[in-house]
Amino acid sequence: MTLLASFNRPVADSQHAFRRILKAMSEPGVIVSLPLQHGWGALSPAATAVLLTLVDRETPLWLDDALSDESLLANLRFHTGASLSEGGNAAFALLSAASDVDPMIFACGDNLSPEKSTTVIIEVPSLNGGLTLRLRGPGLMETRAIAPQLPERWLAYLRQRPTIFPQGIDLMFTCGTALMALPRTTQVEVC
Repeated sequence: MTLLASFNRPVADSQHAFRRILKAMSEPGVIVSLPLQHGWGALSPAATAVLLTLVDRETPLWLDDALSDESLLANLRFHTGASLSEGGNAAFALLSAASDVDPMIFACGDNLSPEKSTTVIIEVPSLNGGLTLRLRGPGLMETRAIAPQLPERWLAYLRQRPTIFPQGIDLMFTCGTALMALPRTTQVEVC
C-alpha cells in the first residue's frame, strides 16, 4: 500500500479547490484549474482534488471498477474516510470515460430529488475536441458551446435527461488539473 500526498497546504488548498468547484458549478461549461499536481492511482489531479474537497466519512462514493485500484482505495480511506456505496445510492460517483456503466442508475428512482441525487464525476480524455454541446440556463448570460470528449452513453443521457428542475444529476468532467461542470439546471443541446 502506497499512501500519496494530498494538498500541499491542506486548509488553504481545499478552500481554494472548493471555490473553484463552486465557480465551475455556478458557471456551466467554464473550465477551472484545481490546486493539485498529482492524482491517486489512475485518477487525474482534478478528480483527486474534487474527492479531497467534497468527499468524507458521511458522503458515500460509488467507484467505477475501471478506476478502482489498491492505491486509490488506500488513499481514499486514509485522506477522506469515504465509504464505498452500491449503485445509485451514493452522493458522488466516480467514473472513467471508458466505463460501460448505464447513466440511468444515477438518474432514476429516489435520485431525482436533489437531497438524494448523485453528483457524477467523469474522467474524460479531454475537455475539448468532442461533440459540440450548446448550454443555456442559470449561470449563463448567453448560450455557451463546449466540446468535452464524452462517451456515447453520456451524450445519449444528455439528449434525453429530464428538463424539469430538480430532476436529474449534476455532472463534473475532469481531465489533468482541469474541471468543467454541468449542473442539473443547465439545458444541454447536443449539436
